[in-house]
Amino acid sequence: MKTRDLTQEQLHEYFAEHVRYEVQMLLNMASGILQRLQIAQGLQHAPIESYAIHLRNLITFLYPSSPRDTDVCAKDFFIDEKTWENIRPELSKTLVDAKIRADKEVGHLTTFRQNGTPKSKEWDVRGLTKELILIFKLFCEHADKAKLGSSIREIIIHYGMVMALQC
Repeated sequence: MKTRDLTQEQLHEYFAEHVRYEVQMLLNMASGILQRLQIAQGLQHAPIESYAIHLRNLITFLYPSSPRDTDVCAKDFFIDEKTWENIRPELSKTLVDAKIRADKEVGHLTTFRQNGTPKSKEWDVRGLTKELILIFKLFCEHADKAKLGSSIREIIIHYGMVMALQC
């Protein structure tokens, strides 16, 4: 089904299940990484890879570069699709670089992958999460409330407090 054919109710359901999941996973992974939770041997890279994938998905949701007919994007949750493009901040170099890095280092096998564990391979989980969540909060404040799940704000507020305590 093409995104433009979705009803208000279908968008509400999509947001409540899928967009909410992306936010929850991003925040759960960020929290786990920042708390340095113990991970089983052989799975030590899974949290940062999961974080990168969900970060990439949310950046693409908020700032689609060339969406297909079936891609659900932030603009779909506004009465006038142009509203989001007009009010959202410009995509920062930090988020552009993070998306490219997730594309190259996690999403594909490329020569851009870094060998070993140099300092440049670390992700600024705290900074990227804070930046993205501020944009997502702006999205939630201005999107058509009938299309949003009500619990998303609670998740952002809860994890915003958790992130603040970890600073």
